[in-house]
Amino acid sequence: MKQPATGTDAENAYLALRQAIVTGDLPPDRKLKIAELRTQFGFGAAPLREALSRLFGERVVVQHSNRGFYVRKVSAEDVDDLGRVRIQLETEALRDSLRRGDDAWEAQLVAAYHSLRLAEERGTGKDAIELRNRAFHDSLVAATPSRWLLDLREQVYAHHERYRHLSRSLGPSGRNTPAEHAAIFEAAIARDIEETCRLMAQHIKLTTIAAVKAMAQ
Repeated sequence: MKQPATGTDAENAYLALRQAIVTGDLPPDRKLKIAELRTQFGFGAAPLREALSRLFGERVVVQHSNRGFYVRKVSAEDVDDLGRVRIQLETEALRDSLRRGDDAWEAQLVAAYHSLRLAEERGTGKDAIELRNRAFHDSLVAATPSRWLLDLREQVYAHHERYRHLSRSLGPSGRNTPAEHAAIFEAAIARDIEETCRLMAQHIKLTTIAAVKAMAQ
């Protein structure tokens, strides 16, 4: 009899597959065969099936009748729509967080930004910068108590990040991303809600534009 996947195995398989899809290691429209995934990631069949079902629910993968799971395709229309939705969710979370954020929230934001700035200035490895970038964005909205808002933001953030990684196929974008982060941080610390939201919307829009260009090529 097959043993059920443990919660830890299923969670780790989910996180590993999700990260591989976001970064493009599992490219768009790739068929996700259990046997190949077992070899690539080292998880058993049961946790992988649970992970795929969960990712299907988040629209990260799709399922074709009698043909199994595939990584969700990408398109210029999809990322354009996704970018607009992310701006709406991100700015709503920012407004709530900046209104409610206490000293502990502010200290967390300062620490997250300082860590990101050091990584950007020192040219720390890409993986470290990615983790610190995510921590900075998460810290900005951490004071909102709305779990629904944060959960929806998390799902849309992951989809948008996938396009950001894909857009890198164009090479350097010419953006000054550290300067964008610095401006967002200064506005947030000043509790200037409208300016923080404006800067964040522009930050996300530039990523969307780069991704649309990548889709065209």
